[in-house]
Amino acid sequence: MTEVLDRPDTALVVAESANAGAGVAGARSGRFDYKWIALGVVLLGTIMTILDATIVNIAIPTLQVDLKAGSYADISWVVTGYMLAQGAVIPMAGWASDRFGTKRLYLVTIALFTLASMACGVAQNLPELVIFRVLQGLGGGMLMPIGMTIIMRAVGPQNMGRVMGIFGIPMLLAPAIGPVLGGWFVQDFSWRLIFYVNVPIGLIAFGSAWRFLTESPKSHGLRLDTFGLLTAPPAAVAVMYAVDQSIALGWGSLLVVSLLVGAAVLLAAFVLSQLGRRRAATLLMIPLAIGAGLVALRNGFVDGWTALDTIVMLAGLALAVVNLVIGDRGNPEPLLQLRLFRDSTFSWSMGLSFIIVTALFGGMLLLPLYLQEVHGYSPLETGLLLLPQAITAAVAMPLGGYLTDRIGPRPVVATGMVMLAGGGFLLAQIHPTSSNWLVVSALLLRGFAMGFSMMPSMAAAMARVPHHLSGSASSISNSLQRIGSSVGIAVLVTVLAAQFTTAIGQASCAPSPAVLSAASTHGHQVTTAEFCSTLQGQYSTLIQNGGQPSAATKVAPAVAQFGRTYASDALSTSFDRTFAFITILTLLGVIPALFLRRPEKTITGNMHQLDAA
Repeated sequence: MTEVLDRPDTALVVAESANAGAGVAGARSGRFDYKWIALGVVLLGTIMTILDATIVNIAIPTLQVDLKAGSYADISWVVTGYMLAQGAVIPMAGWASDRFGTKRLYLVTIALFTLASMACGVAQNLPELVIFRVLQGLGGGMLMPIGMTIIMRAVGPQNMGRVMGIFGIPMLLAPAIGPVLGGWFVQDFSWRLIFYVNVPIGLIAFGSAWRFLTESPKSHGLRLDTFGLLTAPPAAVAVMYAVDQSIALGWGSLLVVSLLVGAAVLLAAFVLSQLGRRRAATLLMIPLAIGAGLVALRNGFVDGWTALDTIVMLAGLALAVVNLVIGDRGNPEPLLQLRLFRDSTFSWSMGLSFIIVTALFGGMLLLPLYLQEVHGYSPLETGLLLLPQAITAAVAMPLGGYLTDRIGPRPVVATGMVMLAGGGFLLAQIHPTSSNWLVVSALLLRGFAMGFSMMPSMAAAMARVPHHLSGSASSISNSLQRIGSSVGIAVLVTVLAAQFTTAIGQASCAPSPAVLSAASTHGHQVTTAEFCSTLQGQYSTLIQNGGQPSAATKVAPAVAQFGRTYASDALSTSFDRTFAFITILTLLGVIPALFLRRPEKTITGNMHQLDAA
């Protein structure tokens, strides 16, 4: 049973390779050891994917204007779609590597990522860009785990410490280089370069992999958990779409409620299937199909059969029917080993991971918007301002790891969460006239917090996992981080829009007599109440229109200047309140941090408990 469980796990390919693939570790290619060639080839793909994940955020304001995105919620799909696609394919990496071989799969994923990058560069509208970003995520999500498998097969367990030290360099440098490079491209050239830059790197990586990598053994008898794949990712998409639609429709609308209920049913079915209760999971598709069908009928007769709401419900009906057909067939191994959650430290760490990625990745999306929309910084200036956060994170990560080994994860992670909350608190105090030093101080604090919270928390979870389940634990962790960050960003954008509704009515509106005179027409002197009411109506959709008034009417320069000040005040307030929300959420993360435990001297007890489960 243990041998079968190990098959889908990416890291477990390494353990088998150490014995079955001894000819790979220690092999030579010309004058160089194969392990260094494999490391160099994999580093190219790793640099490309990490750079892409950090370079796009700077361009979000520009993308919103150029692609005429309707709202911040719409443009955020450029980021969340990429992350969601990554989270969906990461659990498949181990199965696909065993089934098709690491070299062949690595070539396919590099080709997909490179072609999708080129397609992103030529996208003419937002839907096209989102679709191509999803394809990018499908390729990029698998590149990292497959690359790790290739490296571990090549070097063997005895050299992993030194090799991983080298492998970690791009993981530290890319977040520092990405925002600056992205800002330079957007400001002096075109946002399309942030995607085109992947093409030459991808071509070199593909050619190098084709020429130098060796193929791994393939196992043809493995079966993919299709039911799991068709329940968990759709549940996350349904939640994100419900949050997105709640901005315009409200939380009580039929569509939003239907999406949330459908997501809950899909998630419950996924959990049951992963725990081996496939019959019960399959039966849950019956009420899902009935509910989606009824709502689709109602929407079809009321809104039309081509309306988006109707199409979404029909898609839910089709998904439920497909899952009914495939749900109880065969006995494939679960996509994720949820029995790992029986360990309390692992469970607390995974819950904490959602809070951390929401605060960090959500902040990484909001910060460039904030700095460019409210403070008027250029893309390059924004990238340079974000540089200290990446540098301090690179310094704090090894320090956080050292302290975790010495004193345990609890005090280190709790301190990191407090620092992360402190960074959010400082960001909530920033106003359009604030000094750059306040911005930099907040980012420095967030950088240190990143090193003290994310990696020590993950290390605490992984240290308590039996070795033969480490691949499953890694899949769970990485999938939850990607999907959690996607949902977290969607929630934060919704909070931002909701806060603006309040802030626009509370923004200071005291026009001078000169402004009122400029806004008046012949025969009618505009009063302060009339002027402020009109201005509030113009900017009522500020969040939805990227910081621009909903009506592009020609006004006097004095009126336009007052309007910009009014809008900046309201937008700054809404961002500040959103960062305050992040601060409160982060402080709640201190609670699970206090339940993290140090790894035991032996994990034999854990191993027996999990195997018995």
